[in-house]
Amino acid sequence: MKKNSLQAGFTLIELLVVIAIIAILAAILFPVFAQAREKARQISCASNMKQLGLAILQYVQDSDERYPSGAVDGQQWANNSVGHWQQMIVPYVKANGVFGCPDDANGGRVDSSGWKGVNCSYAVNGGFGWTSQFGWPTRTGVMSFDNIGCPNGGAATLASLNLPSDTILIGELYSDEATSHGATGNWSNFDNGGMFYGGRIPDPTRPAAAYPNGPNGGVSTHHAGDTLANFAFCDGHVKAMRPTQTNPQPSTATSNLWDALRS
Repeated sequence: MKKNSLQAGFTLIELLVVIAIIAILAAILFPVFAQAREKARQISCASNMKQLGLAILQYVQDSDERYPSGAVDGQQWANNSVGHWQQMIVPYVKANGVFGCPDDANGGRVDSSGWKGVNCSYAVNGGFGWTSQFGWPTRTGVMSFDNIGCPNGGAATLASLNLPSDTILIGELYSDEATSHGATGNWSNFDNGGMFYGGRIPDPTRPAAAYPNGPNGGVSTHHAGDTLANFAFCDGHVKAMRPTQTNPQPSTATSNLWDALRS
């Protein structure tokens, strides 16, 4: 009996050791698995952004080398195909799902209103300078608001871009954040996901503040522990960056990757 008791005791200890080892491994591996899943979502998001960038470039080739406007005045709320950049590139996009990032819960889904297309997780680099005469943004971005009262307004041409590989075309701006904070306004049949304007682009000199008034501006950062966002550039490549890296020295125009007119 004594021998059997000792054997049972050792078996219980061994079981507890195995359980402890499994618990330790789980504690180590679960965060790794979570990081791997997030990395996969980030890569999928970058792939969607790549497809949108290529669709825009196809549009450019078919439109006398001019980019689509971010939004067209008087048409931005209309139920038609010319009011906003998303509608303009639909013929070059195979699936509405590319308008949504996997980290954006509503991205790529049909808008609840039934006529605005899908919720968009991305915004384009529009104008961000303002004029006292008109109050409209001047075109220092790539795909600005198209309005007759907007000096240099509308979209850029390929020839006007001096540094296409270093100029941002698309950034992440999740539909729920755009809606909650009015970062872009509800312009287009594709719900939200409009244009980045002044005060909405990143500025590392800003103090910490609630979205979208902090250093990251209106950019949504939900990758790599809420530190990175994907950006598509005018030459078609996509890169994950901290938003503040896109405008590290706001007082120096050459370092501002949002300024399409710099040289």
